[in-house]
Amino acid sequence: MRYFIFLCGIFLIAPFAVNAAVVDPAGSRVSAEKTALKADGIDNTRIVVTVRDVNLMPIENADIVLTSSRGKLDGIAAESDTTDSLGKAYFRVNSLKNGSSVYSAVADGVTLQRTATITYSGGLTWDVAPGDLIKIPDDGDVSTLNDTAVYYYGSDGRRYVFPNEKVYFTWYKNFSAVKIIPIDQMSLVPIGGNVTYKAGSKLVKFQTDVKTYLPTKGGVLRWVKTEDVARGLFGTEWNQQTDDITEAFYVNYTFGTPIASALDAPLDVLRSASPTIDADKGLE
Repeated sequence: MRYFIFLCGIFLIAPFAVNAAVVDPAGSRVSAEKTALKADGIDNTRIVVTVRDVNLMPIENADIVLTSSRGKLDGIAAESDTTDSLGKAYFRVNSLKNGSSVYSAVADGVTLQRTATITYSGGLTWDVAPGDLIKIPDDGDVSTLNDTAVYYYGSDGRRYVFPNEKVYFTWYKNFSAVKIIPIDQMSLVPIGGNVTYKAGSKLVKFQTDVKTYLPTKGGVLRWVKTEDVARGLFGTEWNQQTDDITEAFYVNYTFGTPIASALDAPLDVLRSASPTIDADKGLE
């Protein structure tokens, strides 16, 4: 509104008040360039989020958050998550799992009413759920090792490798829960990385490093500074609770703050923070 102020005998004209554009949840939209994709993690399409106000005018510089009804089973990569002068933001989506996904958008905190649905097919058809242990069938050849590998199937649709039995047995007591799936189906599940030692399960050291470490959540190793600390964590036979790690797996770990007292790293707290590999890797 334009208004006048009388001051010292002079009329001053105040500027027009400018109202920030308000997102219209019904007039804005979410659209996909393709609505059918192969569930191979490679085939993808662009989703366009168009944001308008109640006068159907485009809103520039709106912050957009795009989500899938299937969560982390679907990949979402932002090309631009802020709207341009046409009120548009752009995303690329793909998936490793068959089925339909409904994509929804929030613009500047406002949930848009329109959504986009994409159907994925041609991917993994075997009955595998997040948290399953999987391997391919035994080929009957004792000289081959590929058929001995066990993987953890994550909630992101990827498989995570157990580097060896030492790591495996910090997570599981036996192999009774392992599912056998055909090799052609296993090939559809991309590798997400290696499984690291369960938090608080063991002490570890690298073969050419004199330091002893305690694994914590997410593969973070914390240096146990003294033998007294090691005894405080694992008792007098702490050295029997210590595994050697080959330097080949050094890249799987990062390093946290050193432990100067057993009170700095209560094992029950560390273990409860990583009840599953999904939780340990932040996939949940």
